[in-house]
Amino acid sequence: MSNVAINCKTHYSLLRGFSKCEALAKKCSEYGYTSCVLADIKTIAGAVDFHKACKKYGIKPIIGCDFEEYMLVAKNKNGWLDLIRYFSDQNLTNLKEICKNGNILCLSPNTSFKKIFQNNFIEVSYQKYASYYVEKSDAVLHRILLCSGMKKTIPQVNKTLKNNEEFNDKRFFISDEFHLKGPEDINIDFDLDKLCEDYEITHKPMLPEFECPDGLNQDEYLTQLCRIGWREKLINNGIVDDNEVKSKYTDRIKLELGVIFEAGLSGYFLVVQDIVNEVKRRGWIAGVGRGSAAGSLVSYLIGITGIDPIKYNLLWERFYNRGRDSGDHVSLPDIDMDVPADKRDDIIEYIKNKYGHDKVSQMITFGRLQGRAALKEVLRISDAVSFAEMNEITKNIPNEAEISDQLELMEQKSIIRWALENQPESLEAWCKINDDSELVGPLSEIFEQAIKIEGTNKSQGKHAAGVIISKEKLKDVCPMIKDKNGQMIAGFEMNDLESQGHVKFDVLGIDLLGKVMEIINYESN
Repeated sequence: MSNVAINCKTHYSLLRGFSKCEALAKKCSEYGYTSCVLADIKTIAGAVDFHKACKKYGIKPIIGCDFEEYMLVAKNKNGWLDLIRYFSDQNLTNLKEICKNGNILCLSPNTSFKKIFQNNFIEVSYQKYASYYVEKSDAVLHRILLCSGMKKTIPQVNKTLKNNEEFNDKRFFISDEFHLKGPEDINIDFDLDKLCEDYEITHKPMLPEFECPDGLNQDEYLTQLCRIGWREKLINNGIVDDNEVKSKYTDRIKLELGVIFEAGLSGYFLVVQDIVNEVKRRGWIAGVGRGSAAGSLVSYLIGITGIDPIKYNLLWERFYNRGRDSGDHVSLPDIDMDVPADKRDDIIEYIKNKYGHDKVSQMITFGRLQGRAALKEVLRISDAVSFAEMNEITKNIPNEAEISDQLELMEQKSIIRWALENQPESLEAWCKINDDSELVGPLSEIFEQAIKIEGTNKSQGKHAAGVIISKEKLKDVCPMIKDKNGQMIAGFEMNDLESQGHVKFDVLGIDLLGKVMEIINYESN
């Protein structure tokens, strides 16, 4: 009997695991586990999500990685950093060097690894305790993901099974025993709970160092830039000649700077204005501002945006307010910088040159099965309807952005469930909700599976806009992976990178800005 769930896969093991970190941690708590080991397959991209979920339910998170012949487990915070270093290059020569630190534990039935790890090696058939989904009933959902990866339908796999043919992952289709087991089902003679420390991997924002001129600190320099903008944009244009109007601007700038200084965010605004200024310095067009960022007078005065928020009655609080910060948690602003699409790489190169190529990176993002995509995937893999009928059904599922506010009010944030509740007539031929809140109809089982599969990771790519600027060398604090072009990018998603204290800046390439520049250049010639 063990107090540690020792080998848990999640949906970060793309199309191989199904468990969500939240559900996994909650079930571990219900079973009475004290610790849980994350052991996704050749990835640690889910480590931050897993860590936060475990902390929420009072479970000690133990972060590891399954390299298929062996599993590495971080024994402490230094071990976590060593695991990052090894994951980024997976060079066995470096692994031998890392192992000398004694902060990583190796689990494997293959004793050849004992020579590398010596006293930090445990011989165990850890795969027999692997969980790929939380509940036994989730086996069918896990099979849908496996079929997606194999590009096969359930009937095609069943035919293969009937013919007794061998194929990868066959075991998952003939058994539903790969769920999270209770402590009484795990029989190991070592105590990972005692071998591994409890440590923190999240951190409050660590803004990159911005060098201010004339010996000014960041608050002083931001104030100076605001004064310059006040003179050029407000005084010179006669906007604050009227005392009542001037009072509105004065109250607003005091409010905004007070919040920015209190949260220690001056550096964020200085970095953004520097990037926008570089776009303009090169003679390119920068966007005038989008979204709630246009509600900041500071951003307008220092040239980040081109919209006067007082003139257009735009709210600062919609962009940022003190209520977003509590204790050690500081929420970062979110300012999108629009640049001509064909100049985006040049601007990213400028950022790398300024803050260090080893501290600046783009990042991964996961494609998730949401709403229409989830329902289509289940319909396709189940081979339940024709392609034409599939499109007829799924056209009635709205896009997430259209109903995002309403989803936040739902206990179960499901786009498919929302459609069944709010526009039942469009889907009643296939599925509807009865008076007992149950799904009924000819495709009710398919809809139920699709609802459960929503939010599951399916693919991995590079974030279209996000650029991380870190105070540390990224390879030392963040797993680095290669994108499809062979470039190294941060192996955590945007929110997870921010949870670790790294700061994200959005640099969006906009084709229209490039077209406008072409027209201007054509007319000037």
